[in-house]
Amino acid sequence: MYLVILFASLLVFTSVTLTFVNSRAFSIFHPFTIYLLFHGLVFVVRPFLSYWLEYDAIYRAFRFTPSESDKLTVIVAATLGLLTFGFFCFRHGNVAMRFRHDAPVQIERDRSVRKFLVVILLCGPIAIWSLLSLYGAASNFDTLANMGRDKATGVIYNTKGNGYFAEAQLMLVPLTAVFAWLLRFRLVALLPLGAFVVGRAATGGRGPFVAALLATGLLYMYDQRRRFPTLSVTLALAAGALAFTTVGNDRGQGVRGFFGEQTDSRLVSTYELKFMEGMDFANMEFFEYLVYVIPQRSHTYGYFNDVLQVFTEPVPRVLWKNKPFGAPFERFSLFDYGYPTGATRSLPGNGWYALGWLGVVINCGVWGYVLGLIYRRFVESDQSTVKVAAYLIFLPILVVAYRDGSPVTVFRQGIFFMFPILLWIYLGQKSALRRTVTSRSRSRASPTAGRASVEGKSGPMDLPAAVVRRRNRLEAQRRAAGTGT
Repeated sequence: MYLVILFASLLVFTSVTLTFVNSRAFSIFHPFTIYLLFHGLVFVVRPFLSYWLEYDAIYRAFRFTPSESDKLTVIVAATLGLLTFGFFCFRHGNVAMRFRHDAPVQIERDRSVRKFLVVILLCGPIAIWSLLSLYGAASNFDTLANMGRDKATGVIYNTKGNGYFAEAQLMLVPLTAVFAWLLRFRLVALLPLGAFVVGRAATGGRGPFVAALLATGLLYMYDQRRRFPTLSVTLALAAGALAFTTVGNDRGQGVRGFFGEQTDSRLVSTYELKFMEGMDFANMEFFEYLVYVIPQRSHTYGYFNDVLQVFTEPVPRVLWKNKPFGAPFERFSLFDYGYPTGATRSLPGNGWYALGWLGVVINCGVWGYVLGLIYRRFVESDQSTVKVAAYLIFLPILVVAYRDGSPVTVFRQGIFFMFPILLWIYLGQKSALRRTVTSRSRSRASPTAGRASVEGKSGPMDLPAAVVRRRNRLEAQRRAAGTGT
């Protein structure tokens, strides 16, 4: 019966994919494209591998055994989540990707470079300092020295350090990707990206440098007006995937060893896993654990408490001694029924955690609706430089968001991914305000400029100084021609 359900899910996935591919909205820039890749890998391809290769590593690590009913429920619920997400995302994001590369956009992009260099000078030092501190901790084999784990929830938290400083290195994702884009992907523009990838890999962390590579690839494809990856982008992403696996196996020791750092063979995983059996792609087993617990053993649901964590997460634990670990008002703990360390829920899994079948529909539907609207708003906008940067830096967050299934993930990464972009926007607005004030003062000081503005049915503050001077010269020439001089 289980194998029949697997083939049924494959049929549904294939039908949905072909329908979307043949639509006008299909491109790598659409949020549904990323979700199809995620779902197809972890809930379609991998379950077949698990069935044929008999995966059991996660079951032994979590200390549980799902029933056949639990396994069937996961496949059906994940497929329901795909259909719900796809319906709302496609319905509200059914517009073809458009690229705006007219002359004003190019001029604006060139003028934005100087302001972004200011952003780099303001955000870069603290981001680099944060990365160097992580590198130092990894070199001393004490990455978790300032971290604790709550036994009831399994949540890892800071005991001494500052979480904002530890995560500040995430700002290097937009800084390096946008820098490469603004300087048109010249070799010198790619050097900071390369340094960040190597430095972050040396700490044993993988997600940030993969996000930086993905963001750079998206910006490159936008620059080339391509809806689908080029061969060079595909090869770069494949190299990033290989680095992802390698760094995960040795916790970055290979990179540190290359620079002469001391290594410890005890930190290298010696347990031989089957192909794709590890936790990186194990959302199916994580979901099975949720079904195993909820509501069969917990007798209750989470009722979307994780949404409230968005409001509690920003408060430092130093200022709130009794700050809850994870979401507030939790009614049960998953660690009462096993040991799900490192588990992520995924979009449909988080919906099940919140309210069972109805929760899957609500969670996947809301995500699809919101992301479809965001995509439509971007495509139909003027696609200014900052809007392009903001949207294409936002897309890599979805890779982790789909895997975690919680809005807290978007919030955690979004703060640091978007802060340089918001600062860039602020500097641009300040610069525009200064230009407006300067133009207004010049117009008030020149009566002729004022007349030129009135004749053009436009207020003085709407005319750039160069336009006012040009109109003044034309008016002087007309007067000279009229007097015969």
